[in-house]
Amino acid sequence: MLEEAKLGEAAARQKNTARRRLKSLLTTKKGTSPGIVALLLILVIFVAGFFFYNNITAWVGVMQNSVQEQMETLFLRSFSMNNTCITSFIGNNGILSASIMNAYINDQIADLKQSVEIEKGSVEPVYVLGTFSKGSAYAVELVCNLGGSVQFDVTYT
Repeated sequence: MLEEAKLGEAAARQKNTARRRLKSLLTTKKGTSPGIVALLLILVIFVAGFFFYNNITAWVGVMQNSVQEQMETLFLRSFSMNNTCITSFIGNNGILSASIMNAYINDQIADLKQSVEIEKGSVEPVYVLGTFSKGSAYAVELVCNLGGSVQFDVTYT
């Protein structure tokens, strides 16, 4: 019986010790400061990420609109052709200068005499080289560095 009493007292002491430790953990302020800092840091990162994402998507949207507007502002002023060359005069009403980089005739790549830089508000000649026969029709596509193109049909008479 004495042993049982000693065991009961030991268990009661351990229980009291555990309660005191738990109470001291709940009332101490040692662990709360780093926890609050971590939560605030996570909150700041999420808010900054939200604003960064919104700004980047808005910027990308503006750039897509600018490129789309630029692609629509290239136009064909006039053209002429002989048996070795199609000469087209391409104008640029855009806000950026554009370069004609590639040419296609009937969906086949064609040779440009040179790449042509068309400044805003100007018209420049573009020379597409090839062998052309009288009475034939050709679909010409001139592709610029901004991703747009100018397409037109020409018949060699």
